[in-house]
Amino acid sequence: MSNYRPNFHVTPESGWMNDIQRPLYINGVHHLFYLYNKDFSWGGNGTEWAHAESTDLKHWKRRPVAIPKYTDASADPWTGSAVVDENNTAGFGKGAIIALVTMPKPGYQCTHLWYSTDEGKHFEHYNADPSSETPQPVMKNPTGSADFRDPKVIWHENTQSWIMLLAEGNKIGFYKSKNLKDWEYLSGFVRTDIGVVECPDLFQINLDENPNEKKWVLMIGANGFNYGLTTGTCYFVGDFDGVEFKSETDIQWLEKGADSYAGATWGAPYTNGNYRYYMSWMNNWAYALELPWETYNGNASIVRELRLKTTNGAPRLVQQPIWNLSNDFAEVLTLDNFKLTRDETIKQTDLKSYTVELVIRLDGNTKGKFGIALRDGVDHTDLSYDVTINEFVFNRQQSGVTIDTPEFYNPQRVTISPKNERVKFNIVVDNSTIELFINDGEEVLSNMIFPEENSTGFRIWTDEQILIENLSIKKSTEIFIN
Repeated sequence: MSNYRPNFHVTPESGWMNDIQRPLYINGVHHLFYLYNKDFSWGGNGTEWAHAESTDLKHWKRRPVAIPKYTDASADPWTGSAVVDENNTAGFGKGAIIALVTMPKPGYQCTHLWYSTDEGKHFEHYNADPSSETPQPVMKNPTGSADFRDPKVIWHENTQSWIMLLAEGNKIGFYKSKNLKDWEYLSGFVRTDIGVVECPDLFQINLDENPNEKKWVLMIGANGFNYGLTTGTCYFVGDFDGVEFKSETDIQWLEKGADSYAGATWGAPYTNGNYRYYMSWMNNWAYALELPWETYNGNASIVRELRLKTTNGAPRLVQQPIWNLSNDFAEVLTLDNFKLTRDETIKQTDLKSYTVELVIRLDGNTKGKFGIALRDGVDHTDLSYDVTINEFVFNRQQSGVTIDTPEFYNPQRVTISPKNERVKFNIVVDNSTIELFINDGEEVLSNMIFPEENSTGFRIWTDEQILIENLSIKKSTEIFIN
């Protein structure tokens, strides 16, 4: 996949990556952890926790593996989450990083504790039973089921307790601890319409950036087959009292694309609870093992800013690219108040990694259907919008190497209502990745593509006419991870 490696997305140097482990912000540095398998090319051999650091959430530096695999009989670390133990509740020292991690032994899918006293550079495996030569989990799997995984841990200020969420089949289990070692069951949140759940998240956030209107959000990795979607992330907005989560909304989906899964959110003091950062794994288990392979498989999404806004009378998460993403990209094209007709196209060449900001005015000057072709040439990825029915379509059937599964091949269709007689597109293309934010992130679609290397064109067309209020294209040539 080296021909497809993105410029400004986190990728493994070689091998495999998947689930994002919640990043931490420590002394001005964002620490990203993700599942990594350096041995993927010869057939597997387990995962470990890779580590990368950034001060601006755009440039990343790969660090040595933080939690290695097969250091003892517990086998390899899977998904979990890390927290900073500011008050030394676990006894490993003030500011120690505690990682609660699913591991396959003893038994299957138990929760183990690893700790670091050097800001995540190295972790030690804690043994919950010193009489055992093999490090024992802090929580054994009592369910008799293979689904007891992906611990997500937060500090709950009102009860002065640690809260852990676990994915348990069709249920999110809630647990409480005072020391990160001894856990008691609190409650469960059950859904029977989203398949086997994974990678939960729970956080408090200001509604409409109002600190007097705080809400709790429960996010769940899920299957959207009952909602015309593939795997992704659903969420519920409500209240958490330290024991039970009570939803005030029906199920909502973080995005409608195929390639955003196993994500995590995190905060920093300077966000003041108004927004959180979010990253996900840009891939899909329906075809992850069938992607074009050269030296690596998998990448993270860009970092996004996640806000909770009142939309059509209800609280809804919206996403936008990190504010500084394209700050130092080169301006390629700008247009203002430009009318395009069916006899014309807007074309640009030599674009592999770039951003597009496009605002179309829908006040009678735009009629019919218009579209955007990305990585255009022998191949092309097609975005289109039909003004008459407000339907947006993301089609990658001719995007290059395709995979014969419905999750990859079927076009994605979304109803997009104009806002203030406008529809706004923020498109982030990075070689083999497309992340699309519509109407300030009210709708998001993330998809991978694998085009022929010389398909580097950009094209806008219409079958009648459109009024382009604003178009800006910025190009990146810098590599942002090393």
